Amino acid sequence: MQAIRKDKVEERPVAVNPAGLSTEAKAMFHMIASRAYELFEAHGKKHGHDLDHWLQAEAELFGRPALNIAESEEGVTILAQVRGFAPRELEVDLEPRRVTIVGMRRTDGEQKGDGRSPSSKHSHLLLRSLRLPVEVDTRHATARLIRKGMLELDLKKASPMNEKNLRAKPTAQAA
Repeated sequence: MQAIRKDKVEERPVAVNPAGLSTEAKAMFHMIASRAYELFEAHGKKHGHDLDHWLQAEAELFGRPALNIAESEEGVTILAQVRGFAPRELEVDLEPRRVTIVGMRRTDGEQKGDGRSPSSKHSHLLLRSLRLPVEVDTRHATARLIRKGMLELDLKKASPMNEKNLRAKPTAQAA
């Protein structure tokens, strides 16, 4: 993994949800699953292309920000390009081994209900989920925009279980 430069021009906090996937993220995954199934049907219901259909659906529906991940002794730092999203439009859903970045940008037309097509609405959505290289402590994580279009996530590694807790207690054997 590469070292990450932290040129902090500005810092604006972004919400971190340590309870796992938000309702919005679950809805986005459902949209991907529905579109992937449509692709499966369109390709003659041929099995063996599940991942291809999933990735195609994801690419059609959502932006995939470029990521840079660095691991240190203390934790994991992730930089993600989220150009065009304000802090209030971003959320980080965190699980011990997974991080999901959700972006939902509202345009003036969508807020006024101008009848835009769903596909134009999806261009204002961002979803990126990745498995982390180590387990992290979901209670000790920060997310912030550090410069225009760059989200920085600082995740603290989970403490390893104390070896004393792993050792079995001696038991008295019956005579």
